[in-house]
Amino acid sequence: MLGLNNVQIIGNLGGAPDMKFLNDGKSHVVNFSVAVNERWKNRDGEPQERTTWLRVAAFNGIGQACAEHLSCGDGVYVEGRLQVREYEDKAGNARTSVEVVASKVRFLGRGNNHSEEKRPVPGQPKAKREQPLEPPMNESGTDSDVPF
Repeated sequence: MLGLNNVQIIGNLGGAPDMKFLNDGKSHVVNFSVAVNERWKNRDGEPQERTTWLRVAAFNGIGQACAEHLSCGDGVYVEGRLQVREYEDKAGNARTSVEVVASKVRFLGRGNNHSEEKRPVPGQPKAKREQPLEPPMNESGTDSDVPF
């Protein structure tokens, strides 16, 4: 039977994205952490809150867009798969890390920076800026037909 490994999170970046080049020298990975806040009321009706920190790895084009356009506090939607990595820390202790490998990232807005700068969608071509319309020219390249 086939399995399904899909996760979607919405939260805020906890720091600046960190880009690293892989061994082939061409590919790169961008790592960042996202804080996901949950709010609910307990049985007594008292509000509760919990923040879960998730590590995200974004590769190549998606990662590059994240590195260029995301900063600490920015809202972000991430869709991808969970990946479990096992490794040894510097002291030789066995460690396990769970991270989201991003397949889709959407920028939701600036955290503390209220700039109105329009940011691109990762994995999509950059939008071309509209060129101002120029008056039509005649065959000789002059605008002598214009009455003023």
